[in-house]
Amino acid sequence: MRKYKGARSIKSFSRKRSLGKVKVNYNSLVNKEVETFLRVHGAKIKAEDPEKYYSMINKPLPKKYLRKNYPIAPVNAYVPPQSKLSTEELDKQLKEEAIARKQKEQALKEKQQKEMKEKERKERNRAALAKEQRRIFWCNANEQGNYVSIHSDKFKSRGKKYEYY
Repeated sequence: MRKYKGARSIKSFSRKRSLGKVKVNYNSLVNKEVETFLRVHGAKIKAEDPEKYYSMINKPLPKKYLRKNYPIAPVNAYVPPQSKLSTEELDKQLKEEAIARKQKEQALKEKQQKEMKEKERKERNRAALAKEQRRIFWCNANEQGNYVSIHSDKFKSRGKKYEYY
């Protein structure tokens, strides 16, 4: 008796069980065509259009093709004016530059000292004002500030501490 649901059944539709029928692998056919084309025309395409060539062989583009060609200029196209001077003139110019730099630094230092003194003066004035404001405050002019009743103990104890004889 035959098995209908077995591996070699005629009624099975999968690729493995189709009894001699083989599905065509189209990718391998395409790869073969590309290889034959590149064998014939590969060098020419690589020279003219390397991006297209490397995309056909499915590899990333090398760095030498990524760089753009810049015009090459001479290395020392600009000669600084200091190199044109003689040694004496160069020494003289360097001394003048050092003097000018020292003057700038001195002016900056004086300006910073002046700012610090002004800041300290403002801080002292602020402290003095705060000290004065502790003693000066709003009050009611209709009330007596230092009123003590003459009948209180405080008033009686405030009496004279000496006697006449």
